[in-house]
Amino acid sequence: MAFQKRSLEAKHMGEEPDPRDWDGLEDEKLEEEVHNAFRWYYKFYDFKECMDFVQEYYKKNKVKSKSPKKIKPIDLESVGMHVGYIARLKTRGIDHLPEHLETLFIDKLKKIEEIANVRKVVNDSKPDKIKPDIQKRIREAARRLRYDIEEVIDEQIDDEFKKKFNFKQFLERNKVTRPVAKHLKVEISELASEIILAKKGDPDFKEAYSHLSGHQQNRLIKFYEKMTEECETIITTKKSKKKIVKKVARLKRKK
Repeated sequence: MAFQKRSLEAKHMGEEPDPRDWDGLEDEKLEEEVHNAFRWYYKFYDFKECMDFVQEYYKKNKVKSKSPKKIKPIDLESVGMHVGYIARLKTRGIDHLPEHLETLFIDKLKKIEEIANVRKVVNDSKPDKIKPDIQKRIREAARRLRYDIEEVIDEQIDDEFKKKFNFKQFLERNKVTRPVAKHLKVEISELASEIILAKKGDPDFKEAYSHLSGHQQNRLIKFYEKMTEECETIITTKKSKKKIVKKVARLKRKK
């Protein structure tokens, strides 16, 4: 489980690696330092923040593209986290990387642009149903709930999932609406995708979850599945109720 920047455990991780300290290193040693930096970034930054790193890299290099802002959690498997880590290192001054990492970086930047371009075409064909400021508040509400869920997950792992957690009551207590539930489901799916990719052997996540046994990993995946199911229940139930209300209103008008 990635530590949040606000976590008390963060103070034990040390300062952000400075790539300027690696000047003159041989490729083998340089790659070792780079991968150590990757592990540091993984502990502190999520996928969205990795895309922010790419956007910062674009800005510094005067690349006129907002594509990283169009990347969503569902793109995690296609885009990965490394592109953000490398962008951050480049922004902070690294001027040389092993060739395969440079190639990876370029390939992933192309993938970001490709996904963003496809998404732009789709979005341009849809009318805006909700004002951007409202959407922002909804996303922020879902993100705050994600932080709470991450704390619960940490507690569950520490307690080996022996402590009961009623996610339905959690949603009710926080008065989660259908729009928030839709975004929260995506947030939870992003968290779940990390452990799923780790089980598949993805290098971005395999080491990060190596401290969990296979049984614990399966329990964690199941835990995420139950939460996404509860979110889906809110989404579908409230959608059905909305349709019924509209139908009743139409019938009343006809009378």
